[in-house]
Amino acid sequence: MRSVAVIALTVSVCSAVALGGQLHLYRNTASACIRVTIKDDLSGPAFRTIQNEASRIWLRHGVVLAWMKPPATPCDTIEEIVFNDDDLIKLAGGKTDTALARTVFHGRSRIIYVSVPRAFNMLAQLRDKFVNLANDGERDYRGGTLLGRIVAHELGHALLTTMAHSKTGLMRPVFGLKDVLSDDERLNDLTSVESNRLALRFSLVPFDAPPTPSLLTRREMTR
Repeated sequence: MRSVAVIALTVSVCSAVALGGQLHLYRNTASACIRVTIKDDLSGPAFRTIQNEASRIWLRHGVVLAWMKPPATPCDTIEEIVFNDDDLIKLAGGKTDTALARTVFHGRSRIIYVSVPRAFNMLAQLRDKFVNLANDGERDYRGGTLLGRIVAHELGHALLTTMAHSKTGLMRPVFGLKDVLSDDERLNDLTSVESNRLALRFSLVPFDAPPTPSLLTRREMTR
């Protein structure tokens, strides 16, 4: 049986700060291999910005995204992303809706579908209101950042293994136009419930957790 999680964005985005000098709140990290298929028209610079933005956001939550082919080391999970507007139209029954991306669950596997043209069409709405997209470099950067945040949201469904949304933060279902220009990192936060779910799934250990005695230490303690 197939289930679908949707993000309908009236446009989204964000940027990075270190957490008190730390990249994340855990003693360890989880790794996610990202398998990508690109069928939409997407420039190299825009795709690199997508990778950087999505990776930056998830590193804040203790997950390292590996975009290499093949990955240098084994990954804890493999997630598939397809950039293809036609697939989103098929998923919507042949109609063009407002969704910029969907995550489809097939049993234990997930596929994330993302529309590049829809994201850039939404970005065009900012041209006269909030931002100057005077050249291709600026357009690629803004579009890549927007798509990176869309991808990060959809990866949230995959990594958290849920179709649920939250009222605020990364997993909110609707983003506003001005979010594209926002530097408010709270827009990329997970709720405490989502963070706990992620930590439980990947055995992430917070820095402030009491240390677990090693096997040798436990043996010494029982003598």
